[in-house]
Amino acid sequence: MLGCMRLVLLFTLSAVPALAQEPLRQQIRVIAHDAHGKVSAACSLAGSAPNCDLNPNAQPPMQSVFKLPLALTVLHEIEQGTLSLDQPVRFLPQDRILPHVYSPLQDKYPNGGVDVPLRELLRLTVSLSDNVAADILLRLVNGPNAVNAYVGALGISGTSR
Repeated sequence: MLGCMRLVLLFTLSAVPALAQEPLRQQIRVIAHDAHGKVSAACSLAGSAPNCDLNPNAQPPMQSVFKLPLALTVLHEIEQGTLSLDQPVRFLPQDRILPHVYSPLQDKYPNGGVDVPLRELLRLTVSLSDNVAADILLRLVNGPNAVNAYVGALGISGTSR
């Protein structure tokens, strides 16, 4: 709960004038230190430059955030008629990954070898952050390069995978 309160504090204080933001910068440094990892953060107020950043140009990996552009790519393919929400997608035995990876899909079908409706793979990926379902969707759209190409075609740049 404390982590959530800190994040709310981080975003609500982003409107504080630049001179008063040193305490916010210190708070970000404390959160980053407590995370025991590589942390990058940037705060901004609409119409102004970031003014409370910590390694803002570090380009950290997207981690589970990549599931949003993945879902957008899948939905685009559905709009184009290449894919259908109701089509079955094979959960292949080789789609299974490490045993300690979060995947309700893998938990339900530990051996794979079943057909799963595309809409269910999307739901699992976006709503539950299911890593195996996301990997299956990546396979379905021909990998991360296809996702990057679609996102780039939307005019979005500067993302890293």
